[in-house]
Amino acid sequence: MSKLLEMSTHQFAKTEPSLAFWPVGTMEAHDLGPIGTDVIAPEKLAVDLASEFDAVLLPTLAYGLVSSLSGYPGGMWMDEDTYKNLVFELLASLAISGVEQVIVFNGHGGNTDALTHVLPEVWKETGMKTAFIDWWTLGKELSEEHFASAGGHGGADELALVYMANPGIVPETWDGSRAFLYRPGVKTYPSPRSAIKYSEDAPKPLTPESAKAFYEALKQKVKAVVADVLAGWADFNKLGES
Repeated sequence: MSKLLEMSTHQFAKTEPSLAFWPVGTMEAHDLGPIGTDVIAPEKLAVDLASEFDAVLLPTLAYGLVSSLSGYPGGMWMDEDTYKNLVFELLASLAISGVEQVIVFNGHGGNTDALTHVLPEVWKETGMKTAFIDWWTLGKELSEEHFASAGGHGGADELALVYMANPGIVPETWDGSRAFLYRPGVKTYPSPRSAIKYSEDAPKPLTPESAKAFYEALKQKVKAVVADVLAGWADFNKLGES
């Protein structure tokens, strides 16, 4: 795997990479989990999959948007327009270097709407193909299978990815009992707790074994989606050839 941070200009020019993976997240409270959970989780996926797709790993964007968890100690965020401008300008500058495709591994739901709006503009203005993956949405059924109501914000599914990256910075077990139950039609600012669960089902606690099983299943699912996206783009590039 090639990391842009570690490559010289000469190495980059010689390699002529056309595909890059970019982990993005934000800094916000996750109860007993690390403040950087939304950064560590997508970075783990991107790092583990980059070599399989011969992708250059871009430096992780650790800062994004925060709303209901703003004000909890340690949080850091920016204005939405600032975020969209930052994403656009960084990708546009990378396009000049010849990178043609970027898969964004998003770790934070608060970034989703902004990415949905800015990435089409990157494509239209620069010709760079982009996609982003909200891993927790893609892995929702897997999370329900492995963790039930122990999953969620600051929950077992997020902690599982952090565990796989660095087991020393997550609780040994997590059952969701500290989490605030999200209820449709109820919005709170700030959130009453910095862990949030989305169902009342009986929890399946996080353990080292369940963390590994969930992560491996999720990684394979994300890998399949990335492969499908890249295959589709390859066909797009051949339009009009026959």
